[in-house]
Amino acid sequence: MKHPLPPLDGLKAFEAAARHLSFSLAADELCITKGAISYQIRKLEQHLQCALFKRTTRQVYLTDAGQMLLQTTQSLFNDLGETLQRLQGETQHSGVTIAVTTYVAARWLSQHISAFNQHHPDVTVLLQHSVNSADFKLTDVDLAIRWGPCRTTPQRNRIAEIPMPLYPVISPALLKRHGINNEKPTTPKKLLKGPFAKLPLLCEDRQQDLWQEWINTSQTDTTHPTPALSNPQRVISDSNVRVQAAIDGQGLILADELMINDLNNGLLVSPFKGELHGYGYALLCSASRIMSDDAVALKDWLASQIVEGSLPGGV
Repeated sequence: MKHPLPPLDGLKAFEAAARHLSFSLAADELCITKGAISYQIRKLEQHLQCALFKRTTRQVYLTDAGQMLLQTTQSLFNDLGETLQRLQGETQHSGVTIAVTTYVAARWLSQHISAFNQHHPDVTVLLQHSVNSADFKLTDVDLAIRWGPCRTTPQRNRIAEIPMPLYPVISPALLKRHGINNEKPTTPKKLLKGPFAKLPLLCEDRQQDLWQEWINTSQTDTTHPTPALSNPQRVISDSNVRVQAAIDGQGLILADELMINDLNNGLLVSPFKGELHGYGYALLCSASRIMSDDAVALKDWLASQIVEGSLPGGV
């Protein structure tokens, strides 16, 4: 018998948005865009031929139909999760999956997994590196570590945050090649003129311009707006490749504290004063996914390491 049910993605988007009463928080939880949440809910309302939310300019509210559907979906999701967990069983548990970039895995996570396994030798930790891909879903993994803006309000799926100020670094060989003396850090305005203005800026494939944000926040004279940077920009989306490109002298890169060893070894130097704050890494888990005991143990372990500040450079 065929069941006239709407797509599961629509129900998941609805449940998250209804629980938070926020399309933005639902998008953060499911690691998709706010527009995708709106689209899924609009399709669901069309399928049901009724409104599930009352929308205002600042808030959304559940209709009577939305309240009824929320109770049912939460009950069904909980029952389904418990059933799947029982079917998997502890003996069939294939490990704890954590989504993370190779950059963070190599420079921070690996050492903590090693320490974790000393206390939990029977737990297998599986790394999944598609955390920044367009089709990544937080519900597909037990945990994730993702870079982005640091939040000012707590959220159910954000277990802990690692604020990471960003600051420009460069290969000393590239400075020498352009005849730039770097005995002590200089002002960010130097990036707007002279030999610095010709140096390429290495950046991620992101819509926002973090380089312009950095120089804007470093501006001390608020009476005059900071001019736009005219440096050529090279997009290198892979963090490891971008770091190596900076070491090889291809341009400036915005570094975080996970690159401290490269600075300590003299492979890169920091020529400017000023840092860009408001960004970092977040340890995430899905609020709707039932976690195994092993996953909970790893989650608590990593959260404790972040709280204790066990990052390179004492962050």
